[in-house]
Amino acid sequence: MGAILDIEGESLMAADISTWPQSKTRRIESRRLELALGVAELRMPPSVPSRPSKNTPGVDYKRFPGWLFCQDCRRMNRMTRRQETGKPPRCEHCKGPMVPMRFIVVGTERGHAMDVPWVRWAHSEASGESQERCRTEELLFQTRPGGAEGLSSLVVHCAACGASRDLGALTAKGSLKRIGFRCTGAQPWQSPKLDTCDERVEVLQRGATNVTISETSTALDIPEPTNPVKDDAAEIRRHRNFEDVRSAPSGPRAAVLIELIAEDLGVTQQEVLRVATAATDDTDEVKAAREGLLADEWLAFQQAIDNPDEPVGTPNFVVSVTPFVPDDATPAASAIDDLVGHIVLAHRLREVRALHGFRRYDGGSDLVDVDLGPRGRERWLPAVESFGEGVLLTLDEHRLAAWELNEHVKVRVEDIERRRRDSVVGSRLGVATPRRVLLHTLAHVLMRQLAFSCGYSAASLRERIYSSSAPNAQAGILIYTAAGDAEGTLGGLVRQGEAPRLMQSLFAALEATAWCSSDPLCSESRGQGPSALNLAACHGCALVAETSCEGSNLLLDRVLLIGRGETPGFFQSVIRDVQQDAARRARL
Repeated sequence: MGAILDIEGESLMAADISTWPQSKTRRIESRRLELALGVAELRMPPSVPSRPSKNTPGVDYKRFPGWLFCQDCRRMNRMTRRQETGKPPRCEHCKGPMVPMRFIVVGTERGHAMDVPWVRWAHSEASGESQERCRTEELLFQTRPGGAEGLSSLVVHCAACGASRDLGALTAKGSLKRIGFRCTGAQPWQSPKLDTCDERVEVLQRGATNVTISETSTALDIPEPTNPVKDDAAEIRRHRNFEDVRSAPSGPRAAVLIELIAEDLGVTQQEVLRVATAATDDTDEVKAAREGLLADEWLAFQQAIDNPDEPVGTPNFVVSVTPFVPDDATPAASAIDDLVGHIVLAHRLREVRALHGFRRYDGGSDLVDVDLGPRGRERWLPAVESFGEGVLLTLDEHRLAAWELNEHVKVRVEDIERRRRDSVVGSRLGVATPRRVLLHTLAHVLMRQLAFSCGYSAASLRERIYSSSAPNAQAGILIYTAAGDAEGTLGGLVRQGEAPRLMQSLFAALEATAWCSSDPLCSESRGQGPSALNLAACHGCALVAETSCEGSNLLLDRVLLIGRGETPGFFQSVIRDVQQDAARRARL
């Protein structure tokens, strides 16, 4: 939703859920996720058969960008809905294939998206009065002869008046402002609202990763707590009138709606007003929901750890505790066993992933809601469910708490946290603590190693980081895979979690992490990645596929694993023992 889909040479964008045929969607049951996000329901998009007909329900798509050009005669044409035939577009002049233009325009604050004003761009360097007045759409997209390189070699030419301009300055910051173009105030599937938006607009390639930055929340299907606690704030957020109160808590209708919500839910009006005014920041609200979901999951795994001989779980949450090291442990195995807490095998998991919005251009822009239609109905979100398996590895809390107190460790992570607070994407990430950065880096290096042996592709593995200090201490990582078919339940990941395979995989991951192909540049780095939010972490040692990481490949530092200089690594002694064992075996 809001993202560009390239399929068979055509470029499309899905509309928001207000256009979906809700009666044709299927509800996904996930009470915890619904309460956390304050929605009434989660629903899957309408399913489409392999041979759809005109009456088949589906998601509404808009051709975007609307400007196309012919690959044969180079004529440009702005497609309208009346010109759509349901078949790949053809040039009206030569019947050649039409393909979408490479560039689009996005708003940097409110996330609107629109076509590049090609007519205005072609006439923006007019050489005479006739060219200045011309606004015809008879454009040609040509290549300039003479050996010019890059975008400067591409020219938009007006066939009517002869005006033209190359694309050399098109992607420069503020290029459209200089020619007087304003934001349309709408998404591609909406009608333009030229008098409502003054945000800055910039030109991006339609395939750029920052065209759509999705905001999702996921939850595992875990057993309901024995004594569920009523969450008044979540119930208030789910009420059908909450969005109206939230948008204008001091408006003329707010008092009546607040009284109605309070009466329906049996809470005070002060509580309703508090939730409405505290929910003004979408990022903070979503972050709080995610932390609550992770805390519940950690308790579910902890229940299995505390009761290893009792049946724990549901048909979609089948877990068991397993030993980490074999009985005939080597000195290196005993050393790592002292640092690792427990291993829990998740033989079957059900994951529900809900989309509640997206951003454009960068992570600091406003969240575009998935439902842009009129308010007044019960709020729901689009979601998908998938099934899989996984392995939970926890660290020893006492060893971890002692390591966190080291001054060199704290100083190193404080640098990351300071940059996180100053970064435009920092609000989307958790607070950088030694525990979180350590666990996040450990999850990455272990995923990279397990991809060689578990039978799943590296991009199909995912992580969940359970990290918090007292009073509700969490210190674990869940490496899992989830797919909509049998891909996620083949058993390979659980098998690798059994002793001694997981121990051997962790040994191999730590040994590989001790030396990066980019060292010493990587290990001595004072900042890598966006906003320098990584220290010793690069593509050669710690980064994974974006789909695998819940933190955008940020807040990573392998020095916290292996140690360097005065900074002790949590597994530094283990790596030393492994290297000594290897050297001793080599001498024999």
